[in-house]
Amino acid sequence: MDGAAGVPEGTAVGAVVRAGSQGGQGPGAPFATPGGGAAAQPLGNLVEATPAAFAGAVFALFGLGLLVWTAVRARHRRPIYEGAAPGTSAAVSALAAVASLVLGLWCFSRV
Repeated sequence: MDGAAGVPEGTAVGAVVRAGSQGGQGPGAPFATPGGGAAAQPLGNLVEATPAAFAGAVFALFGLGLLVWTAVRARHRRPIYEGAAPGTSAAVSALAAVASLVLGLWCFSRV
């Protein structure tokens, strides 16, 4: 009689999982992706790529938003930073926006 997962009742689930990992694979070996004999994919790149993609998106969105906001404020001749010279505050703000965009692109290059 079969169990709920379609595994014979006499077979433990751990034995089924271990049966697929035969062939000298030990701890730290890459996991196989499901679906028809595909080569094993290492998970190390996925673990490092996810935070890099998130950080890249955050930096890129912040840099783009700051650059657009600075451009709109400068075009309408509105102060970017109260109490500072308009040219200096626009230059510092644009420099911070470009630095954030470059940092975001660098994070995306790590993916």
